[in-house]
Amino acid sequence: MTARWNFDKPHRCPDCHAIAIDLERPKPWRIYTCCRCGTRFTRWPHLAWLLPSAGIRCSEHRPHTARTHTRRTR
Repeated sequence: MTARWNFDKPHRCPDCHAIAIDLERPKPWRIYTCCRCGTRFTRWPHLAWLLPSAGIRCSEHRPHTARTHTRRTR
């Protein structure tokens, strides 16, 4: 089930109020997932079957990219 986001704070999860979107400005045509409780939320929950999922968009739990290790020379 997809919940409706809070109008005054769309970047926060509507269930646990954690900051779930801090990597970008919340967009009404995406479905976001809370990193703390797993709640899916969007501006228009009745259109959730049409909207693309943005996944987890917080800087604390974002997927890390692989680092390339380089050798240091003296």
